[in-house]
Amino acid sequence: MLHPLTTWSLGPLTVSVQLLFLMLSGLVGLTIVSIYFKRLAVEEREAIVDKITLAFISWILVFKLWPFVLEPGMVTDMRNVIYFSGGPWAVEAATALSFGILLYFYIRNKWPFKMWEGMLVGVFAALIFHSLFVREVGALSPWMIGFDVGGETVHPINFYYVWLYSIALAGAAIFFNKNTIYGRSIYLVISLGVIYFLIAPFQA
Repeated sequence: MLHPLTTWSLGPLTVSVQLLFLMLSGLVGLTIVSIYFKRLAVEEREAIVDKITLAFISWILVFKLWPFVLEPGMVTDMRNVIYFSGGPWAVEAATALSFGILLYFYIRNKWPFKMWEGMLVGVFAALIFHSLFVREVGALSPWMIGFDVGGETVHPINFYYVWLYSIALAGAAIFFNKNTIYGRSIYLVISLGVIYFLIAPFQA
């Protein structure tokens, strides 16, 4: 498992594990979205995927630059651009902007509601991929299985996420057929809330 704050140097470029796998996860999610829309024969598939890609790029930019929004003085040292990203409310701010972009184009172009379903399936796929590779540690665990941190065993939060995301995604495929208009999307949104609620007691 990879620590999110680890940095890798690729020639003159230095990138953090966290940012690299956020981008890779996004690519996985976008690929799944494209395949999903093709399978459902969604009209304007390419245009919709393009706008979801735009929303994802916006998400990454907000998440990456959020520390400089909170602390503008950090811009004076460009090394901070390499090492810092995220922070309080970064995920929420990035998600709000991305959702706003998608909502705007959804209303403007009168796209089918399946857009949201495909986007959510892609989000789950991206979350699973990210959790498989990037370590997230939780509170002290009473069990013998977990990550060792300073001689203590802590909950392997990212593995819990992988199991729960996978179960939720499997449920969406099993319990809803492809002709369902709203059910699968509503189920996936509720599943996200339930997953974060279940994980909360195990977090540090």
